[in-house]
Amino acid sequence: MVQITLKKGGKKIKRISKSLLIVCAIAFAAVAQEPTYVELPGDDPDCTKRYFPAREGKTCASGDYDHFTIRRITDFGERPVWSPDGKRIAFPEKEFGEIYELDLESGKKTCLTCDFEHPGFLRVHYLKDGDYLLLGPKRRLTDLYDRIVKTGFWYMPADRSTGPRWIGEEHFEGVAVSRESRKIAYTKTYLDTPFHLLSALYVAEVSDEGDIINRKAVHFSLAVIEAQDFLPGDKGVTMGRYFPSWEAFGYIFDTGELINYTKNPAKEEPEGIFPDGEFTLLECNRHDMEGLIDIYMLRLDGTGKDARRLTHFSDTPNVKASNPTVSPEGCRIAVGQARETGDPNRVTGTGEGIFLIEFYECGE
Repeated sequence: MVQITLKKGGKKIKRISKSLLIVCAIAFAAVAQEPTYVELPGDDPDCTKRYFPAREGKTCASGDYDHFTIRRITDFGERPVWSPDGKRIAFPEKEFGEIYELDLESGKKTCLTCDFEHPGFLRVHYLKDGDYLLLGPKRRLTDLYDRIVKTGFWYMPADRSTGPRWIGEEHFEGVAVSRESRKIAYTKTYLDTPFHLLSALYVAEVSDEGDIINRKAVHFSLAVIEAQDFLPGDKGVTMGRYFPSWEAFGYIFDTGELINYTKNPAKEEPEGIFPDGEFTLLECNRHDMEGLIDIYMLRLDGTGKDARRLTHFSDTPNVKASNPTVSPEGCRIAVGQARETGDPNRVTGTGEGIFLIEFYECGE
């Protein structure tokens, strides 16, 4: 009698479990189909008169503008950054290539590093006073090894009176550079530093002479993290967290608070912050969890819900958007287009040029 009851009870439990699984699957499917972002309308063909705030010397509060134009401004290059005055964009021509600078008014492109010997650069940044901070290895070995393990800092003054100078401090991937000071933030992880069991977030300064000073570790993590952008007032930084999940985080220096900005299963990485700190740009694939990334705007309120899609580069097979940055006045965005090649040494894809996104308002 007891054995029969147990068998029946076991069957009953199995039936209940199956029912619960079906209900959960339906609920998950319903949630997955709900849009987790909104589409910004972009270029409005019915707008007969357009006002571009950046062209009138105005600033833009992030999130205030929906309409924008997008156009290609170079046919080569990747990882664009804005000069402090918003008049120029610097970018590497390719991985381990030269650094170029585009004058937006004239369209003239100048090679900043062609006259100097170096092993090739991966990234470039402007410091607050216009000096250049370049990222690359001290010497070349292999592409992927140099990229992951041997990337450090080079310094070059704004007037290029001397060429790029190696100043060391190998680290993981990119660096956050302050708009308001000569502070920088970067990370070391077990991927780039042997026996480094925890990822460490460092904050330092670049002296007027171009040396790294006042280096201090401010945060440690079991996850792989990468510094991205300083928050207004240098009160903290945004970070990409890549393992165990791919999300956008913020770290506040004074309180040690760690904020998950995205809270979404998509691949999301903060790249480029608006000057008022209300929104960051995201490399994100909410539109297709198995697809390539495009550029979104995300409100930094910690809910992860206000995400706005800007680009559709990934509608073209093997093409994605890459490394967007926001202009100093907050009205324009520079973004790269990259192509996936299947080359394991080109994990970020091959840069195919820079595009300019410019917000506008529609007049009567």
